[in-house]
Amino acid sequence: MSVENKIKKMIIANKGYITRKNIDEARIPSIYLSRYVNKYNLKQIVRGFYAVNDWIIDPYLVFQYTYPRFIYSFNTAIYLHNLGDILPNYLEVTGPLNYRPMAKKQDGIITHTDINYDSYNLGIIEVQTNLGNSVKVYDKEKTICDIIKHKDKMDFEVYVKALVRYAKSSDKSINKLIEYARIMKIEDKVRTQMEVILNAD
Repeated sequence: MSVENKIKKMIIANKGYITRKNIDEARIPSIYLSRYVNKYNLKQIVRGFYAVNDWIIDPYLVFQYTYPRFIYSFNTAIYLHNLGDILPNYLEVTGPLNYRPMAKKQDGIITHTDINYDSYNLGIIEVQTNLGNSVKVYDKEKTICDIIKHKDKMDFEVYVKALVRYAKSSDKSINKLIEYARIMKIEDKVRTQMEVILNAD
């Protein structure tokens, strides 16, 4: 298979886009990507990220490609896990200690820093956005722990609805939730809050 066909195959697999990371992982010299971009007039979305002209921009995917150590969290995680009804008009993410890749604050982006390495790496999974692209997000249990820990910074209605929906979800894992809470040193707080929610009916 020619290099051009390999790149075309990757674009098809990605549903319309190609990245420098894809090329590097396939061990294809970057010059071939440049030639392909010019030959087929791909549009540059951000540096190192190219797409066919009718590709619908997915802000979740593009942002995380640009800042790969940010994990979707809090209200964005609530939305991605269908634990709430409101589509946030911003992206909310958590990064590790000393990760400050943006020169200045960006509109529509809320960032958090987790100073605990174990907590930051806890429960990272991939889910699909509404456009079918995979992005990294904290799982339901880590999300519930986060919002309980920072309850005072949450919208009360969003907070309660997320906990109720989690409690009613068929794929919840209370054992995992308590394990995460123990690591985050909020076990008593999580147990108390979940007992209230689970016994509310």
